[in-house]
Amino acid sequence: MRAKYESDLFFRTSVNIVTLQVGFVVVCVSAFAAALLNPQQEWAILLGVMIIALLSGVLLSRFTLGPARDTARYQKLFISNIAHELRTPLSTIKTSSEVALLDDELPEPLKQTFEEIVQELNRVSEIINNLLSLNMLTRPERMQFSGVDIAPLAEQAIKKHAALARERGIKILIRKEPGAIVWGNATALEQIMTNLIKNALSYTPANTDGTVTVTVRPENHSMVLFSVADTGIGISQEDLSHIFEPFYRADTSRNRAVQHSGSGLGLTIVNEMVRTHHGRIHIESRKKKGTTVSLYFPQGVSGKKEPAEECHSETSIDFSNGTSLYHRSG
Repeated sequence: MRAKYESDLFFRTSVNIVTLQVGFVVVCVSAFAAALLNPQQEWAILLGVMIIALLSGVLLSRFTLGPARDTARYQKLFISNIAHELRTPLSTIKTSSEVALLDDELPEPLKQTFEEIVQELNRVSEIINNLLSLNMLTRPERMQFSGVDIAPLAEQAIKKHAALARERGIKILIRKEPGAIVWGNATALEQIMTNLIKNALSYTPANTDGTVTVTVRPENHSMVLFSVADTGIGISQEDLSHIFEPFYRADTSRNRAVQHSGSGLGLTIVNEMVRTHHGRIHIESRKKKGTTVSLYFPQGVSGKKEPAEECHSETSIDFSNGTSLYHRSG
């Protein structure tokens, strides 16, 4: 029994919950017994027992939830270790495939096979990077924050996707205003922008004069806006309420003009990173008209020690005019 308690986290959690329940019953019975034996001090005894019960409940709750915390920690460690271990062999396979593609005498069918291998390896690498990002987000205390001008980060993220935009015949525009300083982590902010821009390009039909517009500007003196608007296929009412769920992907099988790729983690990571930055998300979308994702971050100044304001979790959905989701993370 002891070995099972130490090795089986679910069994340990069940035992802890039963222990908590038994402890609560014992405290209640003791309180009533003490009150019956000492009627003159009934209220004092009850108050003292209630305080003891409250403190005991807090301690027992922490004890009960210990296995759950251990499970989450082991899962994070497992994900991180597996992702790191997969990186090296995948990198080797990709390099070998790219070297093979340099051979001008390579038969066309074999060349096509190697190209597909490289494409799939890129997709797997993206999934690994996303898993590592999620693992990093579970420990936000390790992220270093400072005043960050997000306009150069937006330009850099756009440059990374210039080739994809040309390939799909999509125009990328950027509108920026000075003073877009965010209190945040530059690496995390750049990944947020990268994920949103890639999503916009992927879900905008190729060669249809599509446009992706990136906007960066100060907003209301205390916040900074970063938005990505596309003229893509839009998000349905059914899908909109699930887009932040890990591995959730809308059904686009009937639309051959969009790029069916990704891990289903992109928006999950965006949501977690925005929450870590005490920001909020507003999404507006219409089927066959496009989607606009607007992020609002606390404004920062170089040398500032705290974010401008802290936001609390709040989500509301309005489908009266197309589809719209307002998500506030904190």
